[in-house]
Amino acid sequence: MSQVQSPAAFRQIFVASLRLPKSLVAIAFSNGKPWQPLRSPLFTRTEGLQLCEYVRGLAFDESRNAFVETAQDGATWFDAVPQVLDGKLVQFYAIGPDWGWQLAKVDRVPRGDSLYVNVRPAALEWIQALASDADVGLAAFCSFLIASYVEQRMELKHALDLSRFDALLCIASKAPVGANVVRIAVVAETWIGIVDALAHLSPDLAFNALAQRTRRERIVEAILDQLAREIGRI
Repeated sequence: MSQVQSPAAFRQIFVASLRLPKSLVAIAFSNGKPWQPLRSPLFTRTEGLQLCEYVRGLAFDESRNAFVETAQDGATWFDAVPQVLDGKLVQFYAIGPDWGWQLAKVDRVPRGDSLYVNVRPAALEWIQALASDADVGLAAFCSFLIASYVEQRMELKHALDLSRFDALLCIASKAPVGANVVRIAVVAETWIGIVDALAHLSPDLAFNALAQRTRRERIVEAILDQLAREIGRI
């Protein structure tokens, strides 16, 4: 059995695979970033057992505490991978790393209010390409990107420690993204709490005088722009 890894920001996702019926969506977990290919989502034992109902040759071996796929050329084992989720040790299984997993269309369905933010055309093109590859709507995928950005900077930090956002807040406070921009919608989800906290921490008086919604949007704009520059090299 693998050693317990350091705590990471896991999120529940919905995935699809060519190995599953076209209409079937499986529930899994991932601590990967949305700009990285989704290769091997993690499944709980319960979700793995449900996969066994649809994937021929897949079964659970109680004695080994592992899933196994049996085919003509032999058996492939998917052993338990202990991970910490919400402070609890959970047994995950990386089933089918070569099954071509993708985020399902229903993943990150918009649930919250939308913010309207400005992005550079080049940054928008980068985000649209990622969203298209993941088969996810643009507004929801932007929210997914922001959630990952926030989680990455909050990882292993105290909930009230926002020091890793200092540079971002400075960028958001000084000026909008630019003149040649495109306005898009972004679904506001749980990360909005961190954005709201940052909106009250700027030492810039002019920024603080802006309406809360405007400050929110400026911070979100800065996050998306920084991701495009740091990850997309745009």
